[in-house]
Order: sequence, then C-alpha cells, then structure tokens
Amino acid sequence: MIVPMKRLTLLCMEKDVDRVLNAVRDLGTVHVTSVQPPAGDDLEQSRQLLERAQKAQEIISREVDALSGKERQAAPTHQGRTEAADADQIIELVHELTKRQQDAAQLLDGYRFEIERLSGLGDFDPGDIVELGEKGVTVKLIQSPAGTVLSAPAGWQLQALGSNEHGAAFYALIGLGPMDLSGLDLGGPFTEFRLPQRSTSQLIELAEQAEKEMGAVSAELAGLGAYVPSLSERASQIEERVAFLEVREGMGDVDRVAYLKGYIPADGVERLRTQARDIGCAVVAETPRAGENVPTLIQYPKVVRPIKTMFDVLKILPSYWETDVSWTFLLFFTVFVGMLIGDGGYGLLLVAVAAYIAISKKGVSRSALVMLLLLGISVTVFGAMSGSWLGIAPLPAFLEALKIPWLADNNNVMSLCFLIGAIHITIAHVWNVIEVFPRPQFLAQIGWTAIVWAMYFLANSVVLGQGTPSFMLYLLGVGVLLVVFFMTPPAELKRNAINHVLLPLTLVSFFVDIISYVRLFAVGVATVAVMDSFNGMAASIGFGNVLTATFAVLILIFGHSLNLVLAALAVLVHGVRLNTLEFSSHKGLSWSGNPFRPFARRS
Repeated sequence: MIVPMKRLTLLCMEKDVDRVLNAVRDLGTVHVTSVQPPAGDDLEQSRQLLERAQKAQEIISREVDALSGKERQAAPTHQGRTEAADADQIIELVHELTKRQQDAAQLLDGYRFEIERLSGLGDFDPGDIVELGEKGVTVKLIQSPAGTVLSAPAGWQLQALGSNEHGAAFYALIGLGPMDLSGLDLGGPFTEFRLPQRSTSQLIELAEQAEKEMGAVSAELAGLGAYVPSLSERASQIEERVAFLEVREGMGDVDRVAYLKGYIPADGVERLRTQARDIGCAVVAETPRAGENVPTLIQYPKVVRPIKTMFDVLKILPSYWETDVSWTFLLFFTVFVGMLIGDGGYGLLLVAVAAYIAISKKGVSRSALVMLLLLGISVTVFGAMSGSWLGIAPLPAFLEALKIPWLADNNNVMSLCFLIGAIHITIAHVWNVIEVFPRPQFLAQIGWTAIVWAMYFLANSVVLGQGTPSFMLYLLGVGVLLVVFFMTPPAELKRNAINHVLLPLTLVSFFVDIISYVRLFAVGVATVAVMDSFNGMAASIGFGNVLTATFAVLILIFGHSLNLVLAALAVLVHGVRLNTLEFSSHKGLSWSGNPFRPFARRS
C-alpha cells in the first residue's frame, strides 16, 4: 500500500530553528523539500570535511588491501596512539601522508623520465661540462636522427657518445670559446640536447629514495587500518551534520519567521502537532494536489515484503499517484524466474544457498533470503514438472514420476506462455476498471481487456496454428467499440484525438505484447540446450581414468556455472521486463516515484 501523505508547512521563530529541527529530526517522520537551494559557510565546510573523512577511509582501506598477510603484520601500527585518538587528527594525518606520497610519486616520475632521456649518453657528471665552460672549453651535447652521419666544422671536435633504444645518436661538440649552434652546418640534421642537472647515477639513487619514501608512506597508511571503524563513525557524524545543515539552510524565512516545507504520512500528523505544541511552532498539513511530486512510501504487507529487495536492487518505485503492484510483481516474477531457468538442480542449489546464508551469515536481510528461497522453490517446481534435472537422462523413477508429459510439447509450453501473458495483462486492465469506476472510462478498460483475449487467440492461431474460436471477432469488435466510444472523455476528445487515430497501432502493440511472453519458453529452451551441450562434451571425454574424469568434471563445473550466469542475466532482462514494461504499460505505471526519505537521526 502506498502510504497517504500530507503536504506539510512548519513555522517557527528564526531563533528557535535549531531546537525545532532537532525535535523534527528526533521524530523522524518528515520528508523535507528545500524552499531554496541550501548554501552557507557552515554547510560548505561540513561537506568538505565529510569528503576528507570519506577519502581518508578509502585511502587506508586501499593500502591495507594492497598488502599481503606478512606485510600487514610488519606494517607499523602507531602504538603510541589509542583507539580514543581524535578521528579528525587521523583524517589530517592521512591527508598529510597522502600528500607526501603524491610528492614522492611526482619526483619519481621526473627522475625516471630524465633517466630515460639520458639513456644514450652513459653516466657523466654535468658539473664537469659546466666547469670546462668556465675555463673556456665549450661542450655542447647534440642529438641526430638514426642513420645520420655528422662531421665537425673546422676548429671543433665531434665526439660520438652513444645511441638510445630508438636509434637516435648523441654527440659532444667540443671547442674553444663561445659557440652558436644556429645555422651551424654539421652535414646533417641535429638538435641541441639539454644538459641535465644531475648524473644518471645520481638520478637512479634519487629514484630509489623516492620509491622507498612511497613504500614507507604506504606502510604507515596501512598501519592506520585499526582506525577505520573510528573514521567510519566520524564520517557518519559529519554526514548527519551535513543533512541537518542542508535542511536548515534550505528553509525559507519571512520577517524573522522561518518555515520548513515537506511531506509527512497522514497518520503521523497528529503526533507532529502534539510535538509542535511542546516546542513552540505551528503546523499546517494539507492534502497534496493531483500531479504534485509527492514522495512515495510503500507499506509492504508481510506476505509480499520479499519483493522490496528486488525494488531496492532495481531502484524502481511507483509514483505516489500510481498503484502499488507489489503482489502482482512478486507473484509473476516468481513464476517467470521458474520458467526462465526451469531446472530442478539449479532450483535446489538456490534453496541451498539461501539456507546456507541464513545459517552462517548474520545481519542479512530476511526479505532478501525469503526472495531467494521463493525463487529457488519456483525453479525447482518448474524443473520437476518439465523433467529437467541438470540434463540427467534417463531420470530416476521418483523424478520421472514428477514430470508432466503435457509440458514436453513445445507448442503446449508456448501456448502456456501466451496464456500467462494474457492473464498478466488482464489483471492490469481489470485493476484499471476498479480504479476508474464509476467514470465512463471504465468501459474502455473493459474493452481493452476484451482486446487482450482476442489477441491471445490470434497469437495461438498465428504462431501455433491453432484454430480461433468463433466468438473471437465479436470479442475484438466489442472491445474496439468500447475503446473508441469511452477511451476519452468528451471534453478532452479534441485534445486527445491522436489516440483514436493511432488505435490500429495500439491493437498491433497488444498482439506484440502477448507474443513477447514467448521469451519465457525461448530462454528456458536455451538454458536446457547449453546444459545438454556441456553435458555431452563431458560425456564424450568420459570418466575412464583420473585425467579424463578431471577434465570432464571441470567442463561440467564451467558449463553449469556459465549457464547459471546466463540464467541470472535472463532473469534481469526478461523476468523484470515483463513486469516493468509489458504489464506496467497496460497498468499505466511509469515507475517514476520519488522515495520517501525522512529527516531523521542516522546514528
């Protein structure tokens, strides 16, 4: 059920804002909407501090993960500090160490670049060239492309020094007095080579020191791993402070009166009014106008609560003005997963995984476990009915007895898919009938329902070659007439005339929607085909000796693992699509809901 909301305006004196907001936060039932964009020095500083705290956590965790077990034991642990150390000091220390590490990395890159640049010159001291220059002996380093032959001009000496891995040659041009290389003819192209500040051996030594510095900083950061829980707690505190400031700075104010806007569940208004009398503020609660962007809060009955896990994973939510379809989504999604995977062995594996997690893992969402268990049971049931158990053939007698022979005919399974599709879409239109009644448009929804079943019979005829019932054309005709006459209110006929013009295309889309449910059959067949293929490969290798048996087992493990991954993708692509697209388009769901996020304490 989508919880009814009230639009809320809360007024108080500006001097009481912090006290009022603390009370509202303690209540934890108000979804706040900003009157103005939140801004302010306190807010900006808190956001920056939160970013630094989260970054510090990330840096420490990354360094700890990068260490091996022995390295973690050898890493410094800052024994001089205690768990009560100020978290803000740890955050600053992490950023200081990170700055040292970045500086060392930048120096290391520069040293390596210079070492690479000097690779064709050998090791020499640039100071010697400077000293010779002071004594009147000029030495210029030059570089020429591979294969170039240079010759020294009169009065100068050209000394070959070597070449680099790219073939470029290096020379020293030596002479007395000043030297201008511009316009100098050496018999081939050349460029002056910039004199380095340090020798290659000095650069190598400096690079090693920079590497050691980076390693030492990494070890020191890893030694702060014990403080990650403290930093996480501190980040939560700052995050709560940011949330408080965002609400405060987003409030409106007029003549020393501040006001907060938002939404509150209708059943929580009286409790807020009682609280408001105690803290000295006024509450105005109004019914939202149609089309208003009201946050959605769904109250899940216990029996359908497992589907919340799927909604959370997919991040989908119906709009406040739409309908809660949790029960239909859960029911049909469970059926779809059973048909898409459709193997008893895989189903029992899912059940076993759910049981293992429930026993060995604490704190796992109960809804998620129940959802996994339901899907496992559904897959097992469909696998048992279709006689699919990891591709085993022939089946043991007790498994063979569970098989339903009718499902062995592909045409029967496809017809079942069309039937499930027709029922699924019919529920959407019948639901619309209930919601629209007693307005005349409910008759159009009845018409759409008739068209759905006409298209179901047509799908069976076109795809499977089955005969159509004699009443199908009457059913289609009555449905079209009801839609034409009652789809649009008379006052809106001119504005929405395009819907009538596009009616033929809509009829085609209904037929396509029914056909699309055949994917339940097609994916299930593909799952069995992949399974049989890998089973056949393993059987062809055989289990006659240890070597062949090992290869066969590895092939089976790989094949069935791949099949499970493909099946999981099929569930996300096809099982979810039939609910969020085919069914939802007929129900009129846009899944554009804005989740209800109350202003409440988080820690």
